[in-house]
Amino acid sequence: MYAFGMLVLLGLAVLVVAKMVHRYLSVTAEFWAFALVALGVGTAWLADFDLFGVWGLSVRNDTIGITMTGFLIAGVGYFWHEVLHFFAGLARKFTDEAKTLEKTEQLRRVA
Repeated sequence: MYAFGMLVLLGLAVLVVAKMVHRYLSVTAEFWAFALVALGVGTAWLADFDLFGVWGLSVRNDTIGITMTGFLIAGVGYFWHEVLHFFAGLARKFTDEAKTLEKTEQLRRVA
């Protein structure tokens, strides 16, 4: 059970680092996916974390298991990205960001 929690927290950590990297190096949209995968695989190798070995699943080679765990960490990081964007959108919806902008910028309604 601790392996799933570790996977989720490592995914969140990879997302945070990828967001910081993306903020300063936002060249293309494809860089986002590459950054998540690179950070996920790097994190798995740095932690020497083989999720398949923890679950008792046989993999041909330990290096393949660690690398695939890195891809899973990157996927969980992308999942966190989407979940956090969903909640940010809800917050904007409930606070009615357009009405707030109209009041602060002294804009009047056209339609």
